[in-house]
Amino acid sequence: MNRILTIVAREYLERVRSKGFVIGTVLGPALMSMFILIPMLTADKGGDSARTIAVIDQTGIVRGPLAEALQDDGRKGLTLEPVAVGPEGLEAAVGAVKRMILDGAVHSGLVIPADFVATGQASFYNKSVSSLVVKDEMLRPALNRVLRDERFRHAQVADSLFTYLSGRVDLGAIAVTDKGGEEAQDEATSIGMAFVLFMIIYMMVLIYGAQTLTAVIEEKSSRMAEVLLASVSPGDMMLGKVVGIGLAGMSQFAIWAGAFFALSQRGVTLGDFTLDISFITPLILVSFVMSFLLGFFLYAMLYAGVGAMCNTVQDSQQFQFPLSMGLVIPMLMLTPTMRDPNSALATGLSLVPLFAPVLMFVRVCMETPPLWQILLSWLLMGVSIWLAARGAGKLFRLGILMYGQSPTWASLVRALRS
Repeated sequence: MNRILTIVAREYLERVRSKGFVIGTVLGPALMSMFILIPMLTADKGGDSARTIAVIDQTGIVRGPLAEALQDDGRKGLTLEPVAVGPEGLEAAVGAVKRMILDGAVHSGLVIPADFVATGQASFYNKSVSSLVVKDEMLRPALNRVLRDERFRHAQVADSLFTYLSGRVDLGAIAVTDKGGEEAQDEATSIGMAFVLFMIIYMMVLIYGAQTLTAVIEEKSSRMAEVLLASVSPGDMMLGKVVGIGLAGMSQFAIWAGAFFALSQRGVTLGDFTLDISFITPLILVSFVMSFLLGFFLYAMLYAGVGAMCNTVQDSQQFQFPLSMGLVIPMLMLTPTMRDPNSALATGLSLVPLFAPVLMFVRVCMETPPLWQILLSWLLMGVSIWLAARGAGKLFRLGILMYGQSPTWASLVRALRS
């Protein structure tokens, strides 16, 4: 036991004292903010840069209300530049708009025919596919509003009736507690907090799991492993490395958690997202810790076994890709899982040990699944860790001293069968 603790202390101190650990601890939250918060905060800002749209308004009554509707929607970056239809006719005016688009004088063009109020048809001219954002997210809603107002006016709808028919729904979200009570629900905060937590699991498992592979390869290349194996068994050496690296990851997370708690107490708000620890229920907290620990040990055992059979990081790349897919696939399935956490697909994938650290935790954050499913996923991950540890132990015993031999899939299979 003392020998294992010595290896644990060595691996732990070697990482927490490194510059990379300090830099990662400081920049880690900033990088996660870039990938999580910035897309959320800028989701509604796309297309708000200054743009000029050439408008041919044959009705003579649409361009003004359209500009007002765009202003009401917060699209202050859009400018509508009128283009008159001269003696040459509509075709010549449209040709002029096209030349303005090609010359870069305007971003795009809008042609409103004389029968727009009756037909609801208009034409949008653009140069690139990116302009479709302006068409679908900015112009279309504003034009729909102008069309509705003009049709009401032509039908001589009374102002009181017009106001009544133009009302909008104010749909508030109320969460039902386990005891049947009610509490206000902040969807943006809940989803944002779920993103933050599962991204921590994803990054920590991926980074520190891969560090196990690198550590094994480095010691094998430096022949340090041969010295260590003179006084400790391969299994104890592997266990000490995995636990030491895992403790380094937990230490980094503890620092982040402390900073996060301090910021949440100050009510830090970024746009519509608020750091609020009230989202973290006891079940979510326990699920987070279990997902991190089980996910880390599972991937660390797999990476350690692969590292024992490889001489360089380049040799391990062919084996790292299949392992990394266990974390890539959950990221691809993230949106379907968040939309329907209890679907058959989400339930099935969240029980797969390689996917469970991310997908089961996402399900817990979105809509708590039955307790037996959570416990089953933990049990399956635990069994998988035991099997992976046995396999990694075999690879350690047979591969740690295989210096200079290039590993192959066949050699891995033979080692596992031995």
